[in-house]
Amino acid sequence: MIFSTFTLDKTMLFYKGGEFISHQNWQHKQMFHRGDYEIIICIKGPIYLEIEQQLVTLKSHDVLVIPPFTQFGGFRKSDAPVDFYWLHFFSQYKERIFTSTTTELIEHMQSATNKHQKIVLPQHFTLKNDQQILILVHQMLSINNKLPYIDERDYLTSTLLIYLFKEFLSQNQTDERSKINYIKEWIRVNISATLSVAEISTHVHLNPDYLTRLFKKYTGMTTLQYLNHLKIEVASLLLIRTEMSIKQIATAAYFTDPKVFAHKFKATTSLSPTDYRKSYRLVHQNNPHIDPQIPIPKRIEDILDYIPENGDLPDTNTHTKRSTH
Repeated sequence: MIFSTFTLDKTMLFYKGGEFISHQNWQHKQMFHRGDYEIIICIKGPIYLEIEQQLVTLKSHDVLVIPPFTQFGGFRKSDAPVDFYWLHFFSQYKERIFTSTTTELIEHMQSATNKHQKIVLPQHFTLKNDQQILILVHQMLSINNKLPYIDERDYLTSTLLIYLFKEFLSQNQTDERSKINYIKEWIRVNISATLSVAEISTHVHLNPDYLTRLFKKYTGMTTLQYLNHLKIEVASLLLIRTEMSIKQIATAAYFTDPKVFAHKFKATTSLSPTDYRKSYRLVHQNNPHIDPQIPIPKRIEDILDYIPENGDLPDTNTHTKRSTH
């Protein structure tokens, strides 16, 4: 499996991004990245891509990390509607691309001592629970930056990478953490307005008090708090990605009373459902060129001195080399 490192001692530098939706047969044009990474999060697929002669099919909930100096594009047209978020960013460090097994990588990370704050992401993996990540991406792309000396999206890009890393790690844990991941997934699938701690503990064959302690240890929340957290996540996603009424969203998010929903939503997000929807509606959508070759912003050029001219093809010896972990 191919992995990329990301050094978080300094923020990532957000470049460009948006959401693309096509209801017709569509094929990604041929692209080449100069110094920037791209992350694609597939909402509806499949999307057929060829990355450096490797064929990749992205399905719903799949994440693709495309490193710098990479040739890629579509190898066939989609046969169904497609919908995906795409975003580009730069790292302020020269990162590594390497091959390893997931087991070897996790063992290495657990034993390694590193003075830098580093995470890694595989080139292609599937999100088991993508609600929180989709909300973060949508919020990030909705930001209308008004501070000339700081770009909030830089920090949110770094946060997104951490969330993706945590999601990848959670799928490859054992023992107690593996158990809590199974319980979280069961709750997500079976969530309802009447789901109780007693019902959950009965299903997973655990004492209710032990279940709550386990949740507190690994999530920082009690079981009931986690239930509420999931419901608010469902509501947040529906508010920014649908035109459903607030009453309909309250029901869809498993709240029996719209007033209780509004109160809990504001207590959690500090915004009413209506204000939350208004705040995160400005995502750039359906660019006809997809991934437009806009100039690299001056704020990025001023920080990074190793970015080649955007659009120039590299010499053969400038391609990033992949090493074995």
